[in-house]
Amino acid sequence: MLTNFCVFIGIVLVCGCIGYPDMPEELLLKALFQKYNKNARPATVLMPVVTVDHGMDLIRINSFKDNTLRTDVWERMTWHDPRLVWNPSNYFGLTSLSITPDMVWTPDVTLYNGVGEIQKADLFRRITVNSNGMLLWLFPAQLESACVYKKKNGKYDCRLKFASWTYNGLQLNLTHTDRQLGMSNFYPNPDYEIMGTNSTLNLMRYACCPEPYPDVSYQVSFKGVGKG
Repeated sequence: MLTNFCVFIGIVLVCGCIGYPDMPEELLLKALFQKYNKNARPATVLMPVVTVDHGMDLIRINSFKDNTLRTDVWERMTWHDPRLVWNPSNYFGLTSLSITPDMVWTPDVTLYNGVGEIQKADLFRRITVNSNGMLLWLFPAQLESACVYKKKNGKYDCRLKFASWTYNGLQLNLTHTDRQLGMSNFYPNPDYEIMGTNSTLNLMRYACCPEPYPDVSYQVSFKGVGKG
């Protein structure tokens, strides 16, 4: 009886110390997030600026009414977090993880000319973390944006501006490697015809503040079909 009890205690102690040795994701998650603080930017003394690359695919124009453009999009952001680097050979060759956004620091990049709820984004879509510390966050969103437009020959030009809500460019630097608005997954709306798209990376400076403020802006030109 005493021998069986000692064996049981031994099993409990071993399992409590090493977790699940045959489950590499379980082991890796414990190693990565034991001391992780998601409120701290992934910035270091040598690299104090966090670079976030922003891209977007236009999926559909839903409507344009009262100077408000309603669209379905896929937003995409990538950045590096040095706290989330590991050697795959130590974890049975595991090279990536899929985690929920509430586990890590995420960029507060926002649609600046949004209206209503600004954006109805599915922010619970999981983030892919690679062993080199690069993170990819891809999620669908329904955007409602205030549109300052020019109507010429039935064409409308609308801009969607994205930037960090709280960080300046010395804390969070936006980049835009795609250099275009993605259209490969676009689903046409018979009420609207796309005339052209464009995207720009801008760096703004204001009289109040010495820091730069980057933004990524996407422009959509379209006209209503049969609406004059």
